[in-house]
Amino acid sequence: MEMVDVYNERHEKLGYEKERKYLDKGEYRLSCFVWIINDKNEILIQQRVATAKKYPNMWETVSGGAKAGEDSIQGSLTEVQEELGISLKKEQLKYIGCFTRFNDFVEVFIANINIDINDINMQEDEVQNVKWISVDEYSNMIQNGTAVATSYSLFLDYYNNYYKKHLEIIGGKPVSGSD
Repeated sequence: MEMVDVYNERHEKLGYEKERKYLDKGEYRLSCFVWIINDKNEILIQQRVATAKKYPNMWETVSGGAKAGEDSIQGSLTEVQEELGISLKKEQLKYIGCFTRFNDFVEVFIANINIDINDINMQEDEVQNVKWISVDEYSNMIQNGTAVATSYSLFLDYYNNYYKKHLEIIGGKPVSGSD
C-alpha cells in the first residue's frame, strides 16, 4: 500500500494522506516525469516490462508518483534512482511545467546528464531495457504506437522553444548541471 499526500483542485496540499489508488472526486495526488537528456541532445528512454498493468513493453521516460511527504523534486529524484539506479541532485532538475491528468498533478522536469547505458541499474520489475535516442525518433515511436506520449507534448514544446534556442546562445552546452 503506497500512501500519497492529497491535494485539492488548486494544487494545495490538504494535510492528510490516502492510499494512492483510493482518492475521492476532487482529491489529487502528485506525479512526476523526468526527461533525461545528454550532451548529444539524445533522450534516455526506458521500456516497461511485459507484465506492466499500463503500457506493457512500451517505451517512455522516467515517471511515477510522489510518496507521502515528498514534493515533486524529491519524488523525481526517488523515481530516477529506483527505476534506473541514477543518483541525481536536485540542482540537476529543471522544472518545465505541470498539467492535470485524471486525479493527479503531473510535474515535469528535464535533467542533463551523460551516463553510459551499461552503468544503468534497471529496476527489474518495472524496466526491461533502456536506450538513448533522438527527439525525432521518439516522436516516430509515439506515432507507430511503441512509445507513451504522456508529458511528451510539454517536453517537446519546452525543448523546441527554449532548450534548443538556449543551446544556440551558449554554444551547445547543456542547460542544467551535468555530471
